[in-house]
Formats: sequence, structure tokens, C-alpha cells
Amino acid sequence: MVPMRTVRGALLGIAIVQILSTVLGFVTLLTIPESYAFMLDGTLFEGRYVLAALLLGVVVGGFQWAAAAVHIRAPRWLPLGHTTAGLVMIGWIAGECLVMDSFIWPHALWGGLGVAQLTLVLVLLGVLTPHDRGPRKPAQGLPND
Repeated sequence: MVPMRTVRGALLGIAIVQILSTVLGFVTLLTIPESYAFMLDGTLFEGRYVLAALLLGVVVGGFQWAAAAVHIRAPRWLPLGHTTAGLVMIGWIAGECLVMDSFIWPHALWGGLGVAQLTLVLVLLGVLTPHDRGPRKPAQGLPND
């Protein structure tokens, strides 16, 4: 059985990684937007790098910041904070893939971390728990019909 302290630590770690990635995306969208032009040309965000930066850094990153703050300051709300942050991240990644009409490995990473965040909340709440099934019995053949 995984100690709940480990689960809580993993949730905080995921939030911190997501915060750092959204801050990096926010800063680079504002400072070197031309590096994103090839991905955003032909989309609703073409030439609107400030809007994309604000959505990523303030909205998406803000939910991760809130999850980390709640994690530290109001632990009883920790499941709600991380659930919301994970859902927002998954929604952002799905929307980004749809808008850009592409899927690249960072999408799998960040979306996967959002899914991991949700899964760890389920473990923390006791919804997902390992079950002791006892010793395995040898496989038996299928009955003859």
C-alpha cells in the first residue's frame, strides 16, 4: 500500500512541475512569440500571443498555483484543488491539440501529468486502492462444450 504522505508529495510535485511549465510557456510566448508562430499560424491565436500567454500562464497556471497553495495552507481542500487543476490542464491540452490540429510529445507529458493528478486524488480519497488477491491459482483450461 502506498503511504498517503507519498501520494500528497506526488500531487504537490506534479503541481510544481505544471506551474514551472506554464510559467515557461507564458514567458516565452511574451518574449519570443515567433518561436510559436509555426504552431499558431492559421489558428484563432495567430498574432494573439499575449492572449495565448495569459490563458496559459494566468488561467491554466493559476489553477496549478491554487492547487499548490491549497495543498499547503488548507489541506482539507487538497482533493478539490488538485482535481480542478488536473481537469483544467487536461482541458487545455485537449483544446490546444484541437486548435493546432496536432499532437506532440509535450502534450502527452502535460496531459499525462493532469491525468496523474486526477488519479492520485482518487488514490488519496480511497477510491483507487490496491487489493490483496491472495496467492494465484494455477490457470485451468476452458470447459469443453
